[in-house]
Amino acid sequence: MPCAPGLFRPKGDNFALGVNKFSQGIGDFLAPASGTPRLPGGRGGRTLGRMAQARPRPRPRRIAIADDSPAFVSAVSTYVESLPGYELAGTARTSVQAMELVEAQLPDVLLLDLGLPPMRGLDFVRRLKALPGGPAVVAMTLFHTPEAAAEARRAGADALVGKEAFVSGLNQALAKLFPAAA
Repeated sequence: MPCAPGLFRPKGDNFALGVNKFSQGIGDFLAPASGTPRLPGGRGGRTLGRMAQARPRPRPRRIAIADDSPAFVSAVSTYVESLPGYELAGTARTSVQAMELVEAQLPDVLLLDLGLPPMRGLDFVRRLKALPGGPAVVAMTLFHTPEAAAEARRAGADALVGKEAFVSGLNQALAKLFPAAA
């Protein structure tokens, strides 16, 4: 379908004139006489530089996943990557790999399957919590029960999430761990 003449195809000096007017308008907005970019609104407006300094962008919270089920790790990885303010720090399939991951990547949170081989469960939680500057540990079990939650807390886990209701459980755990991010 042909364009209206002169609408999309520049003709002669009309194009140059339009570009110059556009450039002048943008230049007036971005670089006023004072040399400091200002937002529109007249005198006393906030400068763009002050706005950028007023709200520094927070560093995303890093989450690592340690579970021996590839399908579960894949699903959780996808979910973590979709959470605003969070990023995936890595995954591990054994407790040995999980320890290496924690030491190398320094995640803020480790999602830990309590059945992860070879060092299982609560002993591994205790070992992780003994690390200086170690991550928050969100223990994961197949089903969340009050007994499992009490045992996980005694071992030092920051939260327990049942895999049967993982998304809501993780959201609650993260809101508790990082109230400002919720």
